[in-house]
Amino acid sequence: MSLIKNRIIYLLALFVGLQIMSFHLWAGTQSTQQPAQLFAQIPFFEGGDLGQYQITYQQDRDTVRKMLWSDLMDEVQKLAASGASVEKMMGPMAQVMLAFDRVHDQHKAMDSIRIDQSIEQQFKAELDNLYREYDIRDKDRKLVISAGDKMVQLKALLQMLEAQKKVNKTLSDVALLYNIVKDIDYVAYGHFSSLGKGQFQVTFHLVGHISGQYRSFVSRGRLTAAVSDLAMQVFNYFQKNSYPEWQNPQQGLVWMPMPINPEKNQEGYTFAEANSYCKMRGFRLPYAREILTAETGTQYKDGGISSLKTMRAYAVADLRLTSTQHWLTPGTESNTGGAIQPASADKKGSFWCVKGAVQSDIQRMEKVFSLIRKYRMNDSEIYRALETIRYFQADFGAQESFFAGTTYLKVMDSEEEALNYLKARGISL
Repeated sequence: MSLIKNRIIYLLALFVGLQIMSFHLWAGTQSTQQPAQLFAQIPFFEGGDLGQYQITYQQDRDTVRKMLWSDLMDEVQKLAASGASVEKMMGPMAQVMLAFDRVHDQHKAMDSIRIDQSIEQQFKAELDNLYREYDIRDKDRKLVISAGDKMVQLKALLQMLEAQKKVNKTLSDVALLYNIVKDIDYVAYGHFSSLGKGQFQVTFHLVGHISGQYRSFVSRGRLTAAVSDLAMQVFNYFQKNSYPEWQNPQQGLVWMPMPINPEKNQEGYTFAEANSYCKMRGFRLPYAREILTAETGTQYKDGGISSLKTMRAYAVADLRLTSTQHWLTPGTESNTGGAIQPASADKKGSFWCVKGAVQSDIQRMEKVFSLIRKYRMNDSEIYRALETIRYFQADFGAQESFFAGTTYLKVMDSEEEALNYLKARGISL
């Protein structure tokens, strides 16, 4: 109980210290460009029904004890059949059972005391992992946990005040406390309660002591799963708020992820399955440029989607040198963000669906490729002009030099020259 008592004292001391200070000390200290600071210590307190958890633990012990006792009795019967003295065996057997009970009780006591600390550490680790998993860069983070040395400084101040038995804080004490916590935007605490059968309810309370903002998050399930879910809720609460500096480059598009199907997720869906799924819902498969642009925003910015997996194939609407289905494979070309390749009908991968008009530059490039498929093998100069447009538009995989059959060609000097040549040949984009 001393550990929990101390943690309550620390948390209350922080609130008391903050209430002492005048509001004007805080005015204007926060920058909208900086992530919110969450105080490093996040205590989790035992709920009123923790006894249920201990009852479950007791039931588990009884089950194991019965199994152990059954095994011991089997051995006794074997010894008795061989003529050994059963009376002499009972003493050692009793010692085995008592030793088991002592070890079990020690583990139960340790588990009850340390469960609050493990929840806190897991929550912090889960939150940090989410920022890495979703590739949220430091400049885009909206929440950080304050440096741990602030807690050390606060403890030292509280010990000093307690040693001096000060009831009324002096101005210097207030200033010292202010310097420790002046950059903190939020403090947090939580509590956990057993629901029985290995299920818990864990609650996380977030308090903005400057803004007065208060928010609670609740999760139920196995303890580790519940804490993981809480971290995701807090992560979303901060990161899913719109970014004022982010301008959605594809405002007319609405994105929908592929369905979660455990049987399919390992190997993925065929192109036909992906295309059918999108069409049946009034969506379409995206073009490579659309999906790569959306990915730059991530799902935590308006118009963005979650990061594409490197070396994973994604179904796209692009038609390149062949008029068959194509796949985008991120990470295979460092300069373009990915390679767009045709594939066999039975190839499997992932996909996103999108709804909205196709941008004019994408439509134009599709027109270029339709002409390439027409003229590539029978008119090298038209083909050269089309490849010139691709090159100056920085299209995926476009090269300054290339082959047309066995003929080695180089792009024209400018896109304007290529367009004028095509116009002279009666071809308009």
